[in-house]
Amino acid sequence: MNPRHPYRILTDYYYNWRGLNNGLSFFHTHPQYEIYYFHSGNCDYMLGERIIRLQPGDLIIMNGMTPHGPKVYEPSEYVRTMFSFDPYLVQIFDENMRSCDPLKPFNVLRNYHFRLSPDAKAECEDILKRINRFYCQNDIVQYNRFLMAFYDLLMFILVQGRSVIEERQRTGSEREQYVGRLINFIDLHFMEDLKLDDLVKEVHISKFHLMKLFREATGKTITDYLYERRINQAKILFLYEKEPSVTHVCYEVGFKHLAHFSRLFKKQVGHTPETYKKLAHSAGGQLQHRK
Repeated sequence: MNPRHPYRILTDYYYNWRGLNNGLSFFHTHPQYEIYYFHSGNCDYMLGERIIRLQPGDLIIMNGMTPHGPKVYEPSEYVRTMFSFDPYLVQIFDENMRSCDPLKPFNVLRNYHFRLSPDAKAECEDILKRINRFYCQNDIVQYNRFLMAFYDLLMFILVQGRSVIEERQRTGSEREQYVGRLINFIDLHFMEDLKLDDLVKEVHISKFHLMKLFREATGKTITDYLYERRINQAKILFLYEKEPSVTHVCYEVGFKHLAHFSRLFKKQVGHTPETYKKLAHSAGGQLQHRK
């Protein structure tokens, strides 16, 4: 399950796991993105209003906030690999690796069920095996090998979903088009002094209409999304840079007031910025992410 080591970055992690009792339903939501792979067993998977009868080799990606979970039937076993992660983690990869948009399947398809071909099934299981091998090691070299395997999985998913993504982008709804453009703009400019009027000008629709479309698509206000994006960037800076002070990070990610930053950080993450920074660099420190 969740390996305990200093380089843990996945929120939840299970590899080739059999740890659910027969007959158990586990319908839930969370803000993280999720990758789920079904190895074997007898299970229906509930994804929003859909019920999917799983087959070995089925792969599901989720944006998290859609209710989802398995319904397991006796007497069959239930074996799956699953991990969830905060989407800001792709910032770990350099600009060239991000240029093909590793999270495009999650952002365009949002929740999608892939029924893999035999060759794709074998390739996916090989990648998952490598991820598990490297993720469980307390070593910076193996950690970087894990990151490459994780990136490879994102690229695998992108290839599997490419044709569907292209079709969705050609025929996307008004809501998806406007919200997607706004999210891309926020992700590029969140460190700046953004105001709602700036965002409205970017997508060329009325403020009221944009706010309504955004909440319908994400379940959040535009302001909440902007603050979450800034705090996620702050988490990256705390995790990978030891020197910057909390005050420096506060201003770096776009907040104007330290008290406001600290209050929102604790609400979203579950720790104050100071505590989070200490845990990030303590020996074997474990950062538990609030769901």
